[in-house]
Amino acid sequence: MADKVFVKAMVFAPAPAVYRAMTTELSLSTWFAEHVDVRLDDGRFEFWGRHTPFGDVPRQTNVSAEPGGKLRFDWEMEGMSTAVELAVRGTVSGDTTVSVRHEPVPFWGFDRASMNDFWGIAVGNLANFTEGRTLAPRPDYTVPCEETALATIVVGTSPDDVFSVLLDPAMIDKWLPSQSVVEPWEGGRYEFGWDHGPMTVVDIEAPHRLAYTWHNDGWPDTLVSWELDEEPGEGTRISLRHSGFVDGRPSDGYQLGWQNLLINLQRMVEIGERWEAPQWRHR
Repeated sequence: MADKVFVKAMVFAPAPAVYRAMTTELSLSTWFAEHVDVRLDDGRFEFWGRHTPFGDVPRQTNVSAEPGGKLRFDWEMEGMSTAVELAVRGTVSGDTTVSVRHEPVPFWGFDRASMNDFWGIAVGNLANFTEGRTLAPRPDYTVPCEETALATIVVGTSPDDVFSVLLDPAMIDKWLPSQSVVEPWEGGRYEFGWDHGPMTVVDIEAPHRLAYTWHNDGWPDTLVSWELDEEPGEGTRISLRHSGFVDGRPSDGYQLGWQNLLINLQRMVEIGERWEAPQWRHR
């Protein structure tokens, strides 16, 4: 079974700078892939290594580019030829929209949205790189997650500010698609309005710790734990653990999903009213 993936986001940097970051080896090796070989004049755009799915060798072919605008290539994944298009477009305000189209995408990992999250993390880190913000850790696809998903990011504000976002339904609904309900006490409801997800607060200590149960039909409940620690001179380090996954249900998809969402949270808090939630689609 295959998906089509589409990601679109606003980057607060000029389009030429975003395109350079997307097509030069030094930049790409900082925000995107472990190993990069880019020679667009020769039709080469290769990336591989531990931050790339199926990254044991470069698998990109049939590369074409419209300087300053679009980059296209084929990417062989699990024996399937897939097509990727990355596009940048300047806005009248001097900012840039970045979009990624990838199809068809083979189903891999527990979460159907895995490749959507891969590209969401990539676009978020591209935006952070060009804007001079702290990058999120890039996933290591060579290490299985097993029973615990881990995600982290540094947000350039205080733990009190970040913690208040985790307890404010209106703010939660901005950085992830939800209709949330928060009762900020042990035993209180913590819900996103989904057919799965968080249920009950089991631990809360403002502004440093929050934990709640997570439910998926047919599986034992899991636990999501947030820890917020002050990083002197940088802001707040968020460390998220999603634990309790059982044999036959690896946490890899959740690790990608949470890392993607933490970039959303970081950018919403740091940018403020100008920030727009990225568009994500997979089907």
